[in-house]
Amino acid sequence: MNERERNPGNSIVPDTVESQAYVRGIVERGEAALPDKDGKLPRGVTHEIIGRHDASGLPILVRRKMY
Repeated sequence: MNERERNPGNSIVPDTVESQAYVRGIVERGEAALPDKDGKLPRGVTHEIIGRHDASGLPILVRRKMY
């Protein structure tokens, strides 16, 4: 089972050069985080980290907030 099969739907899996660059940008801008104990994301965060990509070590993201 590959990453896309384990993380279906609207997840952003960094398994291509383009998606890795996209995820790196989100992380570098501070727009991705793990939810707190109540399941809420910090202010200004648009993407939730739901796991890690085995090969790249980058986080797997899901968009949660729209501006």
